[in-house]
Amino acid sequence: MDEVRFGPELLDRLLAHLVERVPGCDGAGVSTNSRSLRAIGTAVDRDPEQWRRGDGPVVAAATGEETLVEALPDGVSWITAVPGSWTEEGPSVLSVYTDHEPKEDDLRVIDQVEPLLATATAVIEFCADEVLRADQMVEMVQNRRLIEQAKGLVMGRLRCDSGAAFRALVRSSQHFNVKLRDLSAALVEVVGGAPVGDQEPDTGPTTVPPPAAVQAARMTWQALGRDG
Repeated sequence: MDEVRFGPELLDRLLAHLVERVPGCDGAGVSTNSRSLRAIGTAVDRDPEQWRRGDGPVVAAATGEETLVEALPDGVSWITAVPGSWTEEGPSVLSVYTDHEPKEDDLRVIDQVEPLLATATAVIEFCADEVLRADQMVEMVQNRRLIEQAKGLVMGRLRCDSGAAFRALVRSSQHFNVKLRDLSAALVEVVGGAPVGDQEPDTGPTTVPPPAAVQAARMTWQALGRDG
């Protein structure tokens, strides 16, 4: 079926695009749920090996805490492992293998492509067990947008980069025991002073954060103001 082929082909094309755009890159892959989902080049062997060992930058990045840049034991290769942010249940992980320590331009390209791969991974995971309905796709894209909006607010508040902002959101979500999606929606509402649906009336139905998430967002925003 075309639907079955679409997922892997989409990931392969995005990964190939990333490898072509990063000089000295010889492989890239995406993992989720403690396994390698798709990989090309050297990542075909390196990603699954780390999951089998239960150790390595890809496994460490799966905690969602931070982007990891490390030299590999062979002494000639580097890996950049980037946790995604498309779901509150745990990130996908993008791995990029290069023959040099990644430069600022390399990291910028990776940061541009990662959201596309994370969203594509989410679609494939949803489609693994059931047909993805149009409303599910809309909800998934909206959740991603809310998380990115919340990250932008935190970046401005703390004057930090995207990774540090995401880590701050994850910590707050865990501390208050609320979903990252709900916390993000609540933060957008608290800072914007109006429900998300009123701020973006043309985007269709949006997440309505529960009271616990709204309270968590208020406390988080106050705490970030003290830290900034």
